[in-house]
Amino acid sequence: MKRWEQTNLQTLVRIPEPELMEEANQIESYANADFESAHSMIIKHFQNRLPLKFSPTSVLDLGCGPGDMSSRLIPLFPNSDFTFLDGSNLMLNFCQKRLFALIDEKRNNKMFFKNELVQGFVPESSYELVFSNSLLHHVNDAFDFWATIQRSIDDDSFIFVCDLLRPNSIAEAKQLVTRYANDESEILKTDFYNSLLAAYRLEEINDMIQTIRMSHKLNLEIISDRHWICYTKPK
Repeated sequence: MKRWEQTNLQTLVRIPEPELMEEANQIESYANADFESAHSMIIKHFQNRLPLKFSPTSVLDLGCGPGDMSSRLIPLFPNSDFTFLDGSNLMLNFCQKRLFALIDEKRNNKMFFKNELVQGFVPESSYELVFSNSLLHHVNDAFDFWATIQRSIDDDSFIFVCDLLRPNSIAEAKQLVTRYANDESEILKTDFYNSLLAAYRLEEINDMIQTIRMSHKLNLEIISDRHWICYTKPK
């Protein structure tokens, strides 16, 4: 057992979930869910932590899913080339349709969609921005996630990772589902609940970062009752 999977008696033990969403109704439910409040909040935190006048030429959206967060990234960097990576073809199809409907033909963006799991992804060159939201808790081996980021950056790249925070108890997990997904489908409620149980605690993330020894120094913060972020520390 890895150190970041160990828990004490006062902490809810992590319960992994499948690495991929593969059921069509599950993916459709996720793609059509209302993430406006959570995703707009995450994007604001992201923007507030970017270096001044940051304008990347290349962006990797690691674990893009159906593209809701991707659609919020593209307007921020109108001259950047984007690579959208996801292990599910169905997710990528949703993402592609969403973004093609959003993008004006006159924009300068080039978009690449790659159907690969993180452990198999070896970029041809580094990206100036690596962005990932709600992927880590899906990955079977957390080391694969961080290793993929390490392969995708150079010294001047900016990293931003956001994911769910595991609650302290089953009761707290159920309260979060009621608070934030009460009006969603039963499929989405179940997925959200399972994702909360599969998420990591802040001390576990910190342990990962210390163990892996990323080339970039990273800041780690809790930004809500269910989210943490990790991003490149200013030089």
